[in-house]
Amino acid sequence: MSSKLKVTITVERFVIEEIDRLSKEQKESRSHLIEKAIKTWRQMQLEKELADGYLAMGKEDLETAEASLNAGAEVLK
Repeated sequence: MSSKLKVTITVERFVIEEIDRLSKEQKESRSHLIEKAIKTWRQMQLEKELADGYLAMGKEDLETAEASLNAGAEVLK
């Protein structure tokens, strides 16, 4: 049993024309191209979320390190 579902969507004509052009060029169905595009978009979103999270953690780690350094400097005075 397939886990795929058939859906109906409405998009701009130029988008369908581009999908059809790519479909012929790559010898793949519209459905396959759209599925690949959505998976690629989702992967990019996840990678952005991870990058944003790592940047936030780096900032937090820097703040913690600076606070520890300042506290250590106070102890040594």
